[in-house]
Amino acid sequence: MILFWVRHAPYSTNHLAETIRASAMTVALGTPVRLLFVGEGVRALVHGQEPHRLGPPLEQLLRGIIAADSPALVHGDSLARRSILPAELIADLPVTVVDTDEVAEWLVRADRVVPL
Repeated sequence: MILFWVRHAPYSTNHLAETIRASAMTVALGTPVRLLFVGEGVRALVHGQEPHRLGPPLEQLLRGIIAADSPALVHGDSLARRSILPAELIADLPVTVVDTDEVAEWLVRADRVVPL
């Protein structure tokens, strides 16, 4: 399993676009993928953004990678520090809120970690 570590705000750099591109290609090749959102990266999952003005709809792209059997992992402390509630995240997008210890477990468990 390849773990993509999303840690930058969605509009500040091209890191999110590169994460989506790389993880979508990885999924297409049949390799299991998980997306881990930490720090400013949690902002990418907030509902109601309009990044499609800059490219394809973000929600549509994420739905091709995130599924019920491989939900996005979202660091709960990162959400709390930004005053974002789990209910404010993209509707119907499977997410699992994880604590710091679980983040560490996922980092250790992954075959590869791609920090973007």
